[in-house]
Amino acid sequence: MTRPTVAQAQAWRPDALLETADDWDAAAADLQSRLDAAFERVAKSKEFWTGSAGDNARRNAEAIAAAGALVTRCLITAAVAARDGSGQLTSARNDVMAVVNTARAEGFAVGDDGSVTGGAASPLVALSGGSSQAAAEMLTTRIAAALDRLGAADADTAHDIVEALTPAQAPPVPTLPTGAGPVPLADVVAGWSAIGQDRIAAQIAGMAPEQRQRLIDEFPKQVGNTDGVPWPMRIAANRINIAQAIADERRAERPGSRERIAFYQGLLAEVDDPARTGRRIDRKILAFDPDRSSLIELNGDLATAKSVAVLVPGMNTTLQGSGENTKTARRFVSATRGEVATITYLGGPFPRGDNIAEGLIDAADPRYALDMAPRLVAFSEDVDRTVDATGRKIPVTYIGHSYGGSIMGTAEVFGLTADRTLYLAAAGAGVGVDDPSDWHNRNPDVLRFSMTAPGDLIQLVQGSPTSPHGADPDDMPGVIHLDAGHYDDGRLMAGPQAHGDIINVPSDSWRAILAVITGDSATLHKAG
Repeated sequence: MTRPTVAQAQAWRPDALLETADDWDAAAADLQSRLDAAFERVAKSKEFWTGSAGDNARRNAEAIAAAGALVTRCLITAAVAARDGSGQLTSARNDVMAVVNTARAEGFAVGDDGSVTGGAASPLVALSGGSSQAAAEMLTTRIAAALDRLGAADADTAHDIVEALTPAQAPPVPTLPTGAGPVPLADVVAGWSAIGQDRIAAQIAGMAPEQRQRLIDEFPKQVGNTDGVPWPMRIAANRINIAQAIADERRAERPGSRERIAFYQGLLAEVDDPARTGRRIDRKILAFDPDRSSLIELNGDLATAKSVAVLVPGMNTTLQGSGENTKTARRFVSATRGEVATITYLGGPFPRGDNIAEGLIDAADPRYALDMAPRLVAFSEDVDRTVDATGRKIPVTYIGHSYGGSIMGTAEVFGLTADRTLYLAAAGAGVGVDDPSDWHNRNPDVLRFSMTAPGDLIQLVQGSPTSPHGADPDDMPGVIHLDAGHYDDGRLMAGPQAHGDIINVPSDSWRAILAVITGDSATLHKAG
């Protein structure tokens, strides 16, 4: 990284990247539109152009369309990187100019390299022990640091744009006689639905890097959403899936497309590392399928994590509205500087309602839990294998909040694999769960916890004879009940507002949840 000069910083116009991003998005939309029109005409030729020549023309058209779709996705991803870079560069440049302008306003001279001299009459001299040299050195250090941050933002932006425009691509497959060579990848992927995760993982482990990359390139939807596929491959495939979803929304121009596109762009953009390393990092999307309302994201890094938590949210959770769940997950990562990694789990649609009455009616339907629980069970197997592959003992905690408690409890019926489960203001212990014998967690040593704040309206549902969500987990034998305690300002964690605050607001309850995740026995004893 080369440190920019003060003159360069002053002359830079990061907003120009926004104009470039708009141009790339427009080019992507135009290219996609032209390709769609051309491919549609070629496809229709089947009605009047038969024979080998027509078949070859249509095959070539499919290859061209696929290449065009790749270029479209590259432009979309590059536009996201350019917008993100513009924001980072603007912030860093403003920091540089703020310090430079302050120094000059105080009578100091600022060199193009950021060195500061003079300023004998500045009030800053008194703050620096009466030494103008000390004040100048202090300002020089601040400007140099700001210029370094600007240079780092510039280098990161350049790297992200180049990476977006030059995606990893497997080399072309050589033409082989029919029946020669390995099983076609299309046949491999088609067989995944009929085999277990371990066999899928073993298949991929036996592949060459080029074959794995071809899987990502040619079958991103399956790779990005199949348990058993290594997580780095799923993450790479889902970047393709998200970019394609943006292209599809622009093509469809449906109601809400603008909002969905903005959300998808956010999934492709870099974020500040929640582990507080100071780095900007890509988001780690482990599943992305808008048609199934599926979005699973890893926050943090298994390489540094000592504990993992999987958060299953509740009623009214949607893909576009999942940002608050992500913030909740990242707080645990940030609080431990990466010693906790958290996964937000949206494995399908959740009950919804525009008002409380509608929400309660929809939440009384057990089908959401019954539909999602088997998928959560399968994902827990994938989590278990991935965590075990680190070679370290990393406990995994599943937290079911509100309706998510019923989903998690139902998953325990079907064979969830967990080291710990926490029923947090849970609607119930699971569909059909009347006592602990109804749970069939594959870990015989699983520890179960529960916590509900007094006055939480969810108590009207918990254990109700008319509720389909099972017994009240707070009253279940063998479940360790935790006290919600107080907010950090001294108020009791209680009442309707506590339903969401219990996991989001600085409080005894938040620290108790973190203690369950990390196994902090002292805090748990205090909350018990």
